[in-house]
Amino acid sequence: METRIIYRKKDAVVSAAVNDNRLSDIRITGPEGDLTPGDIYVGRIESVVPNINGAFVSIGRERNCFLKLERANYPIASPKHADCKLHAGDVILVQVERDEGRNKPATVVSDFSLTGIHVVLIHGKREVRISSKIEDNTWKAEMRTLVAEWIDGDYAVMLRTNSYKAGTEAIRAEYDTVLQIYKTLLTAAETRTVGSKLYAGLPDFLCDLRDSGMDTVNRILTEDEDIYNSVLDFAKRFRPDCVQGVELRDKSVYPLEAEFGMKAKLGDLTSRRVWLRSGAYLVFDTTEAMTVVDVNTGKASASKACAKGFLEVNMEAAEELAYQIRLRNLSGIVIVDFIDMDSENDRHELMKRLKDLLENDPVKTRVVDMTKLNLVEITRMKKHRPLEEDVRKYSVL
Repeated sequence: METRIIYRKKDAVVSAAVNDNRLSDIRITGPEGDLTPGDIYVGRIESVVPNINGAFVSIGRERNCFLKLERANYPIASPKHADCKLHAGDVILVQVERDEGRNKPATVVSDFSLTGIHVVLIHGKREVRISSKIEDNTWKAEMRTLVAEWIDGDYAVMLRTNSYKAGTEAIRAEYDTVLQIYKTLLTAAETRTVGSKLYAGLPDFLCDLRDSGMDTVNRILTEDEDIYNSVLDFAKRFRPDCVQGVELRDKSVYPLEAEFGMKAKLGDLTSRRVWLRSGAYLVFDTTEAMTVVDVNTGKASASKACAKGFLEVNMEAAEELAYQIRLRNLSGIVIVDFIDMDSENDRHELMKRLKDLLENDPVKTRVVDMTKLNLVEITRMKKHRPLEEDVRKYSVL
């Protein structure tokens, strides 16, 4: 079981999950006014760029976002054109998918989604989707047939992993709630002006509560009364299993940041070098194109500094690497230079272990291959800014 702490640091909110004094998750939310993934705006297409299959969309306040046209299959836009394509000047409903990064605009999609605890409603093709993590094929077949009967518009419904234990009544109740929000959005989009925010995405600390497993959260601690009320209200409506664990602490007694050693933990997660128990270490270097990780033997004992010991060091490095990739929120291309091993069996064992570790990442992550130079290629979906950027942007250290 884990403890989730939520505290304010300057203009930002830090939300972290701690298990046995080790971070298992951390997110930083900027001040109100920053773009939040999940926000839905009325935008205007400023330009369409065919050679990159994208368009730039203004959502007001001199903010231009990037829309991939492949993510605009069912746009809610006006006017309608004979060629069924989007044009500069069109007014369009878009949802922030990823917030602004270093030298990059926020990305938006027109096939927007509304996410609940059990259900996700996705504007677009009418269909039923079910989480691949649910393995009960009989249940999936029954629910696919049942939910298909509920759908009465141009949208898909996806059942999340939590839905498997929820019961049909709870799923239906949440579906009705999300559907009403969806219909309200469609109505509002007809009259609101460019730059209007029609829907506010949940702050990260509530997304963490929404997306956490039903049996994982033990305590939720905060020192801020507004955050406490928001968490408690959300828990009462959507996570009643967590209500008893929500606690408002007195900051003047002992701040959460100090109690859980957050300054040191954030320092470690933004450090270039990470030491392993064996004495070996990882070195992280981030460029515009990719993140490169080097595994060095460092102070590893002499017994490990041999061909047989290299596998043991690399396996330890793989475990820490999977942890660091998730907590640092690295994305895009990650290239890892493990210690060279001559044995094909050792390389195969390392790759298998790395794949198993990265499969547990809630963000889609894939081990591509090991090159002829023994460099391991990994890709991870871009969802939020890297932790280091947020730490620097909001000065939370």
